[in-house]
Amino acid sequence: MEDEQGGLLFTQLGEASHRAPGGGLTLTSGGSTGNRKHITHSWAFNESIVPLGARMFAATDEHPRVVINCLTPGEMQGAFQYAAAIVQHIGARLLPAGALMGVQRIAGLIQSQAADALICTPSFAAALFNHADVDKAQLSSLRWLYYIGEPCRQPLRDQLARDWPALSIRSLGYSSTETGPIGFQCAHLEHGFYHLHADAMLLEVVDPVSLRALADGETGEFLLTPLLPDQVPLLRYRIGDRGGLLGRQSNCACGSALPILELEGRVESSIKLGGALITQKQVLSVLAEALPELHASDVQVQIDRQADGAHMWLLIAQERLPAGAERIIEGALRNEAQASALLGLPGVLGLQVRRLARGDFETTVAGKTPFFVELRGASGES
Repeated sequence: MEDEQGGLLFTQLGEASHRAPGGGLTLTSGGSTGNRKHITHSWAFNESIVPLGARMFAATDEHPRVVINCLTPGEMQGAFQYAAAIVQHIGARLLPAGALMGVQRIAGLIQSQAADALICTPSFAAALFNHADVDKAQLSSLRWLYYIGEPCRQPLRDQLARDWPALSIRSLGYSSTETGPIGFQCAHLEHGFYHLHADAMLLEVVDPVSLRALADGETGEFLLTPLLPDQVPLLRYRIGDRGGLLGRQSNCACGSALPILELEGRVESSIKLGGALITQKQVLSVLAEALPELHASDVQVQIDRQADGAHMWLLIAQERLPAGAERIIEGALRNEAQASALLGLPGVLGLQVRRLARGDFETTVAGKTPFFVELRGASGES
């Protein structure tokens, strides 16, 4: 719906939601894509989504006692208070730390309060568990890590499994600001798989070009229609995610008959540069010859737009690129056909490769780590 109207239809729906009687909670989404949207959810809607979020704790022996919430508070984001409401619903004690206290202070709080569960984005978890000034003993009370806001990539999961074998890692849920909760991950599902809240959400899997419905098991773009009453209806909303529905009913070991969906990622991440559309897939394809093991979470492309053109910074996680290899990669890219064509576009001033700790990549106010970042006039050299 949004693609066809250039965002105008959603803007009109958002304005209507703000004017609806009874008030509600106004939130902003789109921080990782640059297309920021505002929508108001009714108070009744916000109350009704909490039991959906708490479904992940049904039929499990996970009973957190002290939960530290390290999501971003305020900033027109809803995840922080959504997570807090889930903690209240399951009867645990809440530490509303947020993401801005500083990693060392948060580590000290975890230790002093014997927190056994952490709610945060994977980007925050990577920074916390890899911080040079955080002692391992400070985090030893943690038993559960519940992430939300972005995928928890395999490299981070592997590292945490190796260094923190007692830590159980699970998604707090698949949701979006616009639609509310979409699915929950029971203790028996692997990463990327969720039980669909089929009683609260209609999910269609379609071909992203023709919007033709696809059969169960086929991968396509998600269209979402929330079924819970709210200020305005969202019909067949293009959330920008892709994946598949594995069946209309599951025989999961958790006992839930709700269908299982597989979330594979975003439809495509892209940015316009020098009059051309550059996609995440193109960048990774160009890098694959020199660095075949590179994953999307290992890379961030920063664009510094100035009056005379744009400079590109290609950041690569330091554990994925040997020290001193930056100039070698730059030379290889200049000799590669696609990269050479990109660097020759009008208004593209150049490219520099940098090794950087993954935790030092730019993040959004919601704590997500986007693939493409607009530096908005910053030098990029700090």
